[in-house]
Amino acid sequence: MRVVVLSCLGLGDGLISLVLSHNLHKNGYDVVTIHPCLKALQSWFPHLPIESLSAFDLEDFASFDKIFLFHEKTPRMLEIQEYYLKQYPEKIVVLNPIATLNNDYPFWENGKFDGSKTFVDNLVNYCTNGLQLKEVSKSNGMTLPSGVKIHKYPKRVIIHPTSSQETKNWPWEKFEQLFHLIEEEGWEPQFLLTKEEKARYPSCRSPEINNLNEMATFVAESGMMVGNDSGVGHLASCLGLPTVTICRNKEVSYFWRPAWAEGKVIAPPAWLPNLKWMRWRDRHWKKFIPINKVFKAFQELKRV
Repeated sequence: MRVVVLSCLGLGDGLISLVLSHNLHKNGYDVVTIHPCLKALQSWFPHLPIESLSAFDLEDFASFDKIFLFHEKTPRMLEIQEYYLKQYPEKIVVLNPIATLNNDYPFWENGKFDGSKTFVDNLVNYCTNGLQLKEVSKSNGMTLPSGVKIHKYPKRVIIHPTSSQETKNWPWEKFEQLFHLIEEEGWEPQFLLTKEEKARYPSCRSPEINNLNEMATFVAESGMMVGNDSGVGHLASCLGLPTVTICRNKEVSYFWRPAWAEGKVIAPPAWLPNLKWMRWRDRHWKKFIPINKVFKAFQELKRV
């Protein structure tokens, strides 16, 4: 069967959706994965064709025997979802990656995702029990290209202080202090930043990285990572790096945490209220994650 997997837009979303693609491939399916940026890492997934959404017209997906679409509230993805649910309902399966224990969300019944387990583990369960695949693993099929040596610099620690949303970012000043604490222990921390972000912090130690392939290589050859909840954390984890992930919401972190390598998640205390008319956790969570707590998690993880 020819199948297509349409991922949500984030880097982490794409890496996780490839767990579904890889398991389908292992069981004899001809799979194409759709993601806006992962085609740049095609050499890391030689057996899993990756394409961008712009390469397809709306009707093109009708040529596939099955369409797995991760629910994404963007105009193009909603257009595809609505069109195929109406015109080809037998072809499309919509999976809603929502971090909840409830089942009252749209399309929950297709994947039956459990918010108390990681997204990766939920996909493994879906492949095993939902699709009844015979060969199933947690791997997304990532393979090191020639010339990339895993953990080449084992003492190098990636610090990723940004994410897709400013509201998810632990304060820069705390990351700077954490940088120095890690350095004092004999490690070699480096900030991982885009060119635009480096312009804002010109004095920080950060490599020159020009594209996603170079970033993946830098991550693969490092030893550990500390950072915000972001796609880079998932990339580090699926390359085997122990990761410390800082999240603004403990409950959501159960579902979205990096799930391949050893890792720790640091979140504000659960008692911090987030009622709709107050939103204390959303507004003040950063104050409730002290530097020493993150540093302690790093120290514990480095001994694993």
